Amino acid sequence: MVEPGAGATNSSGPIRPEHLRPVALSALADEFGLVLDGADAEVTGATLRAQDAGAGYLFAALPGDRTHGARYAGQASTAGAVAVLTDAAGLDLIRAAPGLGSVPVLVHDRPRSVLGEVSARIYGDPSSKFTLIGITGTSGKTTTAYLTEAALRAAGRVVGLLGTVEIRVDGTVVPSSLTTPEAPDLQRMFAVMLERGVDTVVMEVSSHALELGRVDGCRFAVGGFTNLSQDHLDYHHTMDAYFAAKARLFRADSSTRAQRAVVCVDDAWGVKMAAVAGTSVTTVSTTGAADWSVVGTVRTEPGSQTVLAATPEGSEVELTVPLPGAYNVANALLAVALSAAAGVNVGTAVTGLARVAVPGRLEKVERGQDFLAVVDYAHKPAAVEAVLATLAAQTPGRIAVVLGAGGDRDTEKRPLMGAAAARGADLVIVTDDNPRSERPEDIRTAVLAGARAVADARGEIREIGDRREAIAAAVDWAQAGDVVLVAGKGHEKGQEIDGVKYPFDDRSVLGELLDARVVDDAVDARPALRVLLVDPQAGIDEARRAVRELVALAADTGVGSAHRGGESARRTWVIAGEFADADGRDENARCVDHDGLGRQIVRLAVDQVIAVGEDLRTVRALHQGAVMEGSWGDEAVLVASPAAAVDHLRTRPAESPKPGDLVLLAGGELGETLLAYWREDAGLPVEVLTR
Repeated sequence: MVEPGAGATNSSGPIRPEHLRPVALSALADEFGLVLDGADAEVTGATLRAQDAGAGYLFAALPGDRTHGARYAGQASTAGAVAVLTDAAGLDLIRAAPGLGSVPVLVHDRPRSVLGEVSARIYGDPSSKFTLIGITGTSGKTTTAYLTEAALRAAGRVVGLLGTVEIRVDGTVVPSSLTTPEAPDLQRMFAVMLERGVDTVVMEVSSHALELGRVDGCRFAVGGFTNLSQDHLDYHHTMDAYFAAKARLFRADSSTRAQRAVVCVDDAWGVKMAAVAGTSVTTVSTTGAADWSVVGTVRTEPGSQTVLAATPEGSEVELTVPLPGAYNVANALLAVALSAAAGVNVGTAVTGLARVAVPGRLEKVERGQDFLAVVDYAHKPAAVEAVLATLAAQTPGRIAVVLGAGGDRDTEKRPLMGAAAARGADLVIVTDDNPRSERPEDIRTAVLAGARAVADARGEIREIGDRREAIAAAVDWAQAGDVVLVAGKGHEKGQEIDGVKYPFDDRSVLGELLDARVVDDAVDARPALRVLLVDPQAGIDEARRAVRELVALAADTGVGSAHRGGESARRTWVIAGEFADADGRDENARCVDHDGLGRQIVRLAVDQVIAVGEDLRTVRALHQGAVMEGSWGDEAVLVASPAAAVDHLRTRPAESPKPGDLVLLAGGELGETLLAYWREDAGLPVEVLTR
């Protein structure tokens, strides 16, 4: 239960209607059986959050689990509230508080039970003045709401959308922090929408909203039901109780009953809900007989599908669904049926669905990677199973899923989610979702237990608590043609841990990691720096043979100035020091040999030479021979040591070997030093060729 009234005053306040007719407290008392304690007054708004109160507001001070909202009546009064709705205990608290002795108070034994109707009355009963469509069920509410909005807007309706993702008016997002609006907030937003010309509103209706009276006072023209599967049993305790809460939108004796019902009967709960709705119901099915049904599949394309649907009038229509999965066909068909029930032409409704994108529902994240990456809100066992089945049907590759379970919520579904993931994915990474006040490791343990209990699990199961690291591990694992699914949080932009909500958007994090992966892949895709190693102890003759091998390989692969064509700029290099002399000749003879080697390198059109060991006469001769044969100047470099060679290359990147170049490198300390520099410091892909 929401803790009423707590928090600091919000100076900006929530969005409010501009024009409202004041309502007398005495009129509210007469209409809803309330007792007025104190003088009569007029109100022009309502809230159960003291910090959101404004001038002329009625503050609803409800009893809470830990405190009573009446304790915040003073804060509400300071913010502008002129009256309070509460129970007898709240009245006592208010009268005992300093400065509140004369505040008018409306009293009811169960103030929450009348709050919805009272709020609707204060805001002018706005939902009676437009077409209100409510959608309930376990999965698919958000997707169906967006699809229905698109169908209605295609017909020229000015549509308001209220859902778990956002609030929109005619396609424009309205700033709001409300994810599950309380009755006063909901009626206030309805009044704002009405002032802005809205003629039809589509809203998601949760079981909590129905059970707690948050939608009391709403006049539903059409109600839709998607499906029912295990969720929220921490609150409802049993599936029957969960169903009963949803049925408040359809039951004949319910004050929130919709005038017309559209029910998907693809599961047993849907069949049961259709029976509850009675004669006002229109049925929808993708698997069997119904008023609206799927006749067959016309075509399936990546990310979309087209089916042939039968209408209640006996006609058939092609329905293109811009989302994958059989369950999204059900959502789309339900959306068309809801729109038709609201008076929209079927052909127009179908046309409107073609380009819908639903935030956080199988939402693709594309950064040029060669595998599919998607984010989905699936946080229930059945939803996880359905999403994985959908992805498996559309990809020949492997599937990785990153998921966790929320804290302070239904604990029974945690192992079931793990089991669904293990059955459907090749890699399951169990991570943290929104732990809230629970120990994250306890939640992960429950999910892991379900995954590891699956005898026919498809693949690997890992535990990585940090959600970013878990997503990164899945991205690193993926290969071309695979799928990475990040499940559970979908559109959410925060992660709640121990009472603090930290910024975290799966889509943004996944995008950042994919960007890094694409950059790394691009680096890895560069042509390697190819290196021919020659043993300096093998002698000068072996060095000459190695130079000829270098030149022959350069000719075969089009590398070097002698073979450069088109846009090629790849070069050939010799980097060497002193070569041994097995015959024991004196230093003068060895200098002649090294001079000859330098000249040979130039005659064979090698582009660059670096002679390493300037304190050795033989190495100076190698360098001098290259310079004298070709007048290379800076293209024949003499350095003191392997470390100096590295410094030379580091400080002159334009004069250093690049990916695709071909290098003859003397081994030993020089070879080890330069290979380590290229691989570790310069980050070059290096391929050592076998001679």
